[in-house]
Formats: sequence, C-alpha cells, structure tokens
Amino acid sequence: MRRVFILLLDSLGIGSSKDSKLFGDDGSDTLGHIAEKCFLGKANQGRSGVLRIPNLTKLGLAESAYQATNRFPLGLNRNLPIISSYAYASQVSSGKDTISGHWEISGVPILFDWYYFRNKFESVSTDLVNQIIFDSNISGIIGNCHASGTDVLDIYGETHILTNKPIFYTSSDSVLQIACHENFFGLQKLYELCLKVRKILNNKKYKVARVIARPFLGEKKGSFFRTNNRKDFSIKPIDDTVMVKLIRENLGTVISIGKVSDIFSNVGISYSIKSNGIINSFNKIIKEIKKAKNNTIIFANFVDFDSLWGHRRDVSGYAKGLELFDQNLPKILEIITDKDLLIITADHGCDPTWKGSDHTRENIPILLYQKNKKSVFLGHRKTFSDIAQTIASFFSLSKMNYGKSMVSNELTF
Repeated sequence: MRRVFILLLDSLGIGSSKDSKLFGDDGSDTLGHIAEKCFLGKANQGRSGVLRIPNLTKLGLAESAYQATNRFPLGLNRNLPIISSYAYASQVSSGKDTISGHWEISGVPILFDWYYFRNKFESVSTDLVNQIIFDSNISGIIGNCHASGTDVLDIYGETHILTNKPIFYTSSDSVLQIACHENFFGLQKLYELCLKVRKILNNKKYKVARVIARPFLGEKKGSFFRTNNRKDFSIKPIDDTVMVKLIRENLGTVISIGKVSDIFSNVGISYSIKSNGIINSFNKIIKEIKKAKNNTIIFANFVDFDSLWGHRRDVSGYAKGLELFDQNLPKILEIITDKDLLIITADHGCDPTWKGSDHTRENIPILLYQKNKKSVFLGHRKTFSDIAQTIASFFSLSKMNYGKSMVSNELTF
C-alpha cells in the first residue's frame, strides 16, 4: 500500500534564492531570522529562549537550511541524528505567491506573468469596477487600494456597515480581496460576489491568480476581526497536476485539508476538509491517515504561519507556531507505515523580520520521511516540481512535464 502525506508549512522559506534581488528580497530568510531573533532574545512580544523544534531538526529542516544558506540556524541542535532524506529547492515560477508555489509543487510551474494591480491608490480600473457593479447588482465599492488585511477593516469597516458597499483591496501579489461583514452583508452573499468577480476576470482575460473572500465581524473600529470563513476563488490549473494523474491513472484519492482545494480550484481533489489552527489541522490529518487507503494523497496546508504571523511580521507568534507544530509532529510519525511517504515543505517565504508585509522570494525545504530508511541529502533542486516528479515515481504514474525525480540509487521506494 502506497500513500503520500504532504504537510505544507505555508511561507516557511529557508533563505533567499539566487533571483531574490529581482523581488527586492535579497537577504530574506524566514527560518534563519526567526531562529536568530529567538537565540538573541530579540523576538517580539517578550519571547525568550532558543527556537525549540527538535523533531523538524531530526527530519532535516535545519540541515536543509544550512545547505541553502551556509548558515546553520542559531540555537538549533546540530547533534541530533537525521532520520529523513532532505533537500532544498528554488522556484522557477514567475511569482512568489501561494498559487505559484503550490502549483509548482504539484508539477505545474507558472511560466507566464500574473496580472498585478500595480496602482496602489486606485487598484482596480474604473471600467472593471463598473463592470463588477453592473454584473453583481451592488451599489458600489470602497477601498480599492493596496492595504493590509487588518488595517483595511479599521479604515473602511464602519463605512462598509453604513453603506453596504464591499471593501476591495489588493497587494503586491496577484490577488483581489473583498472584505464584507458576515452579518450586515452576509457570508453567502460575499461568496456569490467573489464568484461573479472571478468569472468577470476570466472573461476579460485578466490572469489574476485569486479572488479572496475576507469575511469579518465586529461593530466598530478597533473591534473588527477576520473570521475563519475565508474562501479563495482561484484560476484553474493550466496543466495536469500530480493529483490529477493519481486520480486518473491509479483511480486514487486526493484529500485536501485547509485551503489546498481552493488553491487548485478543486481540480484534482477528491474531497476537501476545512481546517484552521495547527492542532485542529493535525487532528484532521491524523483522522484521515488512519482511514486512508492505497493510492491516496493527503495534502494539508498550515496557513497560520503565513496569514497570522508572516504577513503580520510577528516573530514570536511564528516561533510559537513552529514549536507547536513540532510538538504535534510525532503523532503523525507514530501512525504512518514504512510504505508511506511523508513530505514536509513550504511554498514561499514570508520573513517576519523583513520590510513591508509581503511574501519573500526564498528557497524551500523538502523533507522526505519513510520509516526505516537512511537519511540522504538530495541536493539543490532547481524547481519545486521535483516534488511532483518524485510523487509520480512513488505511485508509478506517467512522468510530469516538469521536474526531476529525487529517486536514485541512494533514495529508493
């Protein structure tokens, strides 16, 4: 019986890639800078003590970071035995966003340019706004600017409640985000609006990666908060992912946990499970592992690292999240079999010590764990798609169009 479990720590980059200067990210290092701040006692919110992630360290996370940066993360224990094969990978996709990272991991790199809303103060053009208003039967929009997802609520939240006009905002990523109050506007109405906007963008040939519904609650400035009912409306993958191949060629099953199904517009997903929070996600992953059958992929995204701590530049929160993940990791290591393949990776960086609030262009770790297999350093992978090609090899699927399998004389399944 062969099964693959992918745990994706959203934004856990391990050092800026060679092309990071093109993105203004040269010198960024999500894991390294978190470890450094903890080691030096300079993590925010009063955190003290080194970063404690012994299980991830034993799976090769720190060693993969060392290979990527030539710097071993400060405070991590280099004397722990490595029990997993590991590598680091650079990205070939044009963007440093969530879809570009996930799609490339699945074997479909983004080799075209996304559409970006470049104007920070009137992001969506007047013609496009008018089309959205006409097709969606709304009275207008507010915001329409580059903004932080939390700041925008304090700025426009009260006006939104008074006018019932949705808040549109953008960022440096290829995303159009729409924030509406769950009670005053309505959650389902927000989803329907986002779907209409997605269709308008598609029809007008705008290659915007995601339209994101951002529901919130609260009564006035200072009390607004985003809920867990976020939903992403993504472009469909432009080629067959490894998940599609598993379903088609092996009659396999692909289970999405977290926002993965949204990222792939539900293509190549057998069924999805909504999840928020690290412990909640672990509980749902464990439940699915226990009942998973042959030819199954469980693909889980731990979004909190990115949304709660990376973008908000919260070093202490990110560190605590990593430690909580690490503490729960043995629960999965204990129940998988020696026929299973556990993959731990990331999709981009979001260095909480970096300027601004955007993602950072970084290398990612690839940790490949099988019980009773020796540890092998698998080198520098030139594309995230090597993960998909390796999964294709594991399941004996036809080859992906991109990527090189990590299966070799040293690493066999």
